[in-house]
Amino acid sequence: MEGVRVNEFADVMHLIAEEQAPRLFAIVEEHGEQEDGRVAGYGLAYSDHADVNSVEGDFHLVSQSPERARQIFELSARSRGVRTHLVWLAGAPEHTEEG
Repeated sequence: MEGVRVNEFADVMHLIAEEQAPRLFAIVEEHGEQEDGRVAGYGLAYSDHADVNSVEGDFHLVSQSPERARQIFELSARSRGVRTHLVWLAGAPEHTEEG
């Protein structure tokens, strides 16, 4: 009987962790008019903020939201004629948000 309770507890803990897990996203740079692109950073979206790391590993950002992080990446790259896109990963909606 003890084993059943342990398994039930493990199932409940798994559900709690799944419900509270941050959402994974990428910030993708578009160079030119859909000529080329690259992933600039990956982030985790929490309920009250987002953490993003550049793929080069030289930049870490904590922002109010994934969209705000995308805007900051775009501001830093705009002089190069780059647009940024927010791409949701890992079971998230199939759409992207553009800058």
